[in-house]
Amino acid sequence: MLTEKLNYIGTYKVYKIFRKSNRKEIIKRGLTREQAKELVCLYPSKNSSMVVFDKQYTQEKYYI
Repeated sequence: MLTEKLNYIGTYKVYKIFRKSNRKEIIKRGLTREQAKELVCLYPSKNSSMVVFDKQYTQEKYYI
């Protein structure tokens, strides 16, 4: 990729990460950034796990 800042145009996924095992459990895919943020806020962090969101795709075609 180029060194300039590119914008991601794909969708996001929300998943739970278990702190001890570092295992990831997908909660939902195909969300907009705003939908993903709202869903993460519904799941408070716990001592055993946390819920986060990330880009669903990493291929260059999803960046403009």
